[in-house]
Amino acid sequence: MAAPRPSVVAGQARARRTRTAALAAAAALLSGCSLFATPSPAPVHDPSLAPPGAVGYVVCPNAVTPVELGTRTAEEDIPLPITGTPALGNFAIATSPDGRWAYVVTSDGVAPTSVTAEATAGATAKGVSAATNPPTPPSGVVLQNVVIPINLVTQQAQTPIRIPGQGGTHAIVVLPGGRTILAASGSTIVPVDAVTYRVGAPLDLGPGRTIFGMALDPRTAAVFALVAGGVFPVDTANATAGTEIATGLSVSSVYSPHGIAVTSDGATVYVVGQGGSDFGGRILPIAASTGATQPTTGFDRFGIADPAAIAVTPDGSMLLVADSANNWVNPVAVSTFSDPSPPVRLPERSVDASSSGTAHPTDIVLGPGRASAFVVDGFDAVIPFQAASQTFGRPIAVCSGASSMAVAPAP
Repeated sequence: MAAPRPSVVAGQARARRTRTAALAAAAALLSGCSLFATPSPAPVHDPSLAPPGAVGYVVCPNAVTPVELGTRTAEEDIPLPITGTPALGNFAIATSPDGRWAYVVTSDGVAPTSVTAEATAGATAKGVSAATNPPTPPSGVVLQNVVIPINLVTQQAQTPIRIPGQGGTHAIVVLPGGRTILAASGSTIVPVDAVTYRVGAPLDLGPGRTIFGMALDPRTAAVFALVAGGVFPVDTANATAGTEIATGLSVSSVYSPHGIAVTSDGATVYVVGQGGSDFGGRILPIAASTGATQPTTGFDRFGIADPAAIAVTPDGSMLLVADSANNWVNPVAVSTFSDPSPPVRLPERSVDASSSGTAHPTDIVLGPGRASAFVVDGFDAVIPFQAASQTFGRPIAVCSGASSMAVAPAP
């Protein structure tokens, strides 16, 4: 098991920053009307401080914790260069395909805790929340939405990139090739060039359409944007949004950025939330090519549910749903979709009263191995989960207020 790097050694190594060829590449700038940029950053081969193997990067209000997924070891936190403390759930992370960069979308210069708590607590089972009625910041408080690049080779955060838009910053994706970042800023999708850091023209989904999640079709680079009650298909090549697909589902009260997922073959989009006449926990499949919704499944017979996040195994045979209301993981085999298996309860944990967070799971992502997953507990730990045996591993301590996680290969 790899030991955490001593901070002195890490500091000395970080001082020897290598100029990446990606930043020096003469690449085309983002156009003012398109979200899509085709050139990829040039590959470079320089010494790396990133942990070996697959790494999960867990984002919290003011830091990112790298977690070695193979050894299940947390490494030294990467501080985020922002002031104040964003509202819980108001930040998300994505990584580039080559494992060299991570990107956090968040807010800088945020409101006091009393105001941000109001935003976080606003969601209800019917989806009437800060998503549609965001709180007004107090006089004198300046909120600036930003994207923060993190160099995973040096394990250091870069200067925040200011992006337009107001409201929640709940989702971010990186398009294939690693050249273009798409960040959710309120109801807009903002493109950022990963090489030049130039900000392109935002795509606005309309008033009251705060974006709570984005899922990428790995085949076509189309993006599906999750809003309260619907999903917007987005053509990234033409920077246009299609007709909203009504889901009738709320977004989770913990504002997880992963309440939506696309299968690896791009055929099906899965959305989780509360819906139906009783506002029970639901999974809704959508045919990606047509936007047609399919019959839902739910967890009513197990009790009240608030599905926060969903992950799909690479072969598409298993769905894993994190339920924030009950501290559950719901394994759902696609072959028995209409009759889900009983949920598996997360292990009880003692929590330090000084820590921040929701104490309810906010994210679930796949790790190495077909059935290996990791649950972000919404507080200060990542919990390994084996779907085959339906068992949990030892919690891995991470930064406080953990909300979102993205997995990257070793650069």
